[in-house]
Amino acid sequence: MGLVTACSPQSDGSTSTSTQPARAAFDPPAKFDAKAGVPMPKAATASLLTAKGKDLGLLRNPVELYKGKAYVATQESLLAVDTTNGAVTTITPEATPVTNPRDSTGFFMFSHPVSITEGASPLALASFLVKQPAVGTHAERVFVEFTAVAAASAQVAWRLPLTIPDWAKDAPGPLSVRVAGSSGRIALVTVGAAKPSGRTTYAVDLVDRRVLWTRDLFEAKKIVKSTAVGVTKDAIDSQYEAAAGYDLNTGEQRWRGEDSEYPGVGTGGPQFVSVTGQSRTGVSFHRLVDPQTGVVRKEIPKDVDPADCEFDGISTLVCFRNWQGLSVWAFDTSNGELRWKLPDKAANRIAPTVTAVWHGRIYGRTDSGPLALDARTGSDLPTLPGIAPYAVNEYVGLALKGTDAMAYPAIG
Repeated sequence: MGLVTACSPQSDGSTSTSTQPARAAFDPPAKFDAKAGVPMPKAATASLLTAKGKDLGLLRNPVELYKGKAYVATQESLLAVDTTNGAVTTITPEATPVTNPRDSTGFFMFSHPVSITEGASPLALASFLVKQPAVGTHAERVFVEFTAVAAASAQVAWRLPLTIPDWAKDAPGPLSVRVAGSSGRIALVTVGAAKPSGRTTYAVDLVDRRVLWTRDLFEAKKIVKSTAVGVTKDAIDSQYEAAAGYDLNTGEQRWRGEDSEYPGVGTGGPQFVSVTGQSRTGVSFHRLVDPQTGVVRKEIPKDVDPADCEFDGISTLVCFRNWQGLSVWAFDTSNGELRWKLPDKAANRIAPTVTAVWHGRIYGRTDSGPLALDARTGSDLPTLPGIAPYAVNEYVGLALKGTDAMAYPAIG
């Protein structure tokens, strides 16, 4: 049976948050209480630090926030953390998790994405690779346990077993499972392996609680405009892959981009997806693409690559490079036009290390300390945030303090 447990650092052992005063909401927060940090579990730093505790300096947020709760998944469990007091509710799969030692002992910790659905009763979605032991004439069975948890209460709403694809049943290397995202009543889950380099995507109906469709040789990355956009290939272990879009409701392919090496699909805002790769002729590209048709709407300037990009939730795509020389670019998500960039030598301005982008605001830091920028204009905001959060919502910001993750309440 799956286990739901709770623990708290409070001296009385209480796990209840019902007596907690209502927390003020600020959208977006301008300031956090840097003296009121609450310790988060070690899993909340996954992909932010190397195995030896060195800051990677990249935006690889392993946490999903829902009001005052922080959700983070490991190979063995889904953790729901009350950011007001650090109390942790642990949700484990009903079957036995299949773990990959390299996930936690390699160069850095891997994150296991969680998706929070929209709607009146949001769900926190997680997926686990699990196994049932051999019994009698029945051989051991490995499958995916898709878990839906009520985001407000951290209680399991339902679970759905997903049969792993045939190509994966005899894979010599470890399998990985990921929730790629959710939109409306549909969530996308991917199963992948390094050897063979296969990928399969499942579309799960969150209302009827069933699999709508599956696509082998396709790894979903984003959902934009009712389209599942990701990377596809013609055969397992094929050298070349391509960005592609599939109808979210039917799984039918809408378009396929050019064959390339190392293709990537990322956020481009509400109208586009970002597509990167290297063509067969060795030319690198970074494009904003219409998710429904695959038509290229904008070529991103060459100097932006490589960079990470995040949508601010309003009208700006913020791309930044926190290594090889700090740089930040901001693009209008309606047409892909460049709005501003840093550093700006003419204005004697440097670029910050970007840690989070949310609701029109860019959070980050320089040698002078934490700061915030207006995402649309790039101007420094007058109120210093007090921390440089890597995860933020209207109630709380999560930031690193040394090698520990701390939750800081928004206060302005």
